[in-house]
Amino acid sequence: MAFFSVPSTLLALTAVVGVLLLILRPRIGIIVGALSLAGVAVAGLSPLGNILLTPLDMRFPMWSYPAQPGIEGIIVPGGSYDKVRHPYVSTIVLENDTEPMAMMVDLASHYPQAKIILSGGITDEKPNLDDTSTMKRYFVSLGIAPERIFTEGQSRTIAQNARFAADLLHPSPSSRWLLVTYGYQMPRVMGAFRKAGFDVRAFPVHLRTNGWSEMWKPDSSATENFMKLDIATHEWLALLYYKLRGCSDDWFPRPREENVPPKSGRINADLPN
Repeated sequence: MAFFSVPSTLLALTAVVGVLLLILRPRIGIIVGALSLAGVAVAGLSPLGNILLTPLDMRFPMWSYPAQPGIEGIIVPGGSYDKVRHPYVSTIVLENDTEPMAMMVDLASHYPQAKIILSGGITDEKPNLDDTSTMKRYFVSLGIAPERIFTEGQSRTIAQNARFAADLLHPSPSSRWLLVTYGYQMPRVMGAFRKAGFDVRAFPVHLRTNGWSEMWKPDSSATENFMKLDIATHEWLALLYYKLRGCSDDWFPRPREENVPPKSGRINADLPN
């Protein structure tokens, strides 16, 4: 279903239908083709992608992370590497969007006592490949002690990431855990973890937008505008789906007090004591 939940797919299908209708029903085909062309122009040339993606990216504030006591563990749901084209090699091939994995290594050095929790497992498309075992090898190869790394390798969705991680760790209400994932995905992830009774702290990375002041500006390429629109549309639909299915108590989860930065700034604020 994810294939049909993004505008680029729907516009491509509309264009194909328009071409077919030009043969069977020329007038209708011209109308459908014109609508498809207008949709492509809006999606590729307008700031619509930024307008829809910025509220997701900006929902949870970013923090700096000076070394301090109290961080019990760091959680990253899922992985980001190419296991489709290179499943037969021992070398891990990273994909383009790898900031959560890269940031985990940095965070592990800043919080040397914190556990590293990798949550994300098999998928229907790749039932014999486990995200977490590959991710663990990657982190160990970069110098993180294997005894610090805990894995949950059975979850297929973010909702299962949350439930299975909570079952694995049994966190206490007073424990402090950081959750590292993409900024645009953080509202849905936080909603799922809160629903599972796991009160984590959001540590968003890899923001795809440049803040509220630039949400009305399109990017310099149609490809980027299309990509942002696809990501935003899919994520807003996923938030609605999670609310309707009971995977989250809130449609659009908001930061709690521990995730609100001081008034001095959004990016360079310290984590709360």
